[in-house]
Amino acid sequence: MADVSGRNPAIVLVEDEPDILIILHRLMRDLTGGYDIVTVNGGADALAQIALRPVPLVITDYNMPGMNGLQLAAAIKETSPDTRVVMITAYATPELEKRAREQRVDYYLPKPFPLDRLEQIVRDVLK
Repeated sequence: MADVSGRNPAIVLVEDEPDILIILHRLMRDLTGGYDIVTVNGGADALAQIALRPVPLVITDYNMPGMNGLQLAAAIKETSPDTRVVMITAYATPELEKRAREQRVDYYLPKPFPLDRLEQIVRDVLK
């Protein structure tokens, strides 16, 4: 992935719960050499990061103030169609999963999910 900004590619983690953000950051740090791990607590900040550097992967919560995970996924796919989006949610329903597919969410993970499932997704996306 060519980068005109001179910045390392990043994995962006979007979560408004600080404890979950810490867990995700530690997991990504251990899995992803060569990528910056950027944590943000909302969709607008995630979009700003995507504008600054290559972002092959965004992991976002669904339920957040301001912009939910579906809205964020739609905005990401508009500006950076190759960025893969993983949406995690504690509010999983068949309807939400259908809407996630419609917004081109690449992976939908209902909480709680096994961490090894997320690890496998990250490995698949970054290989």
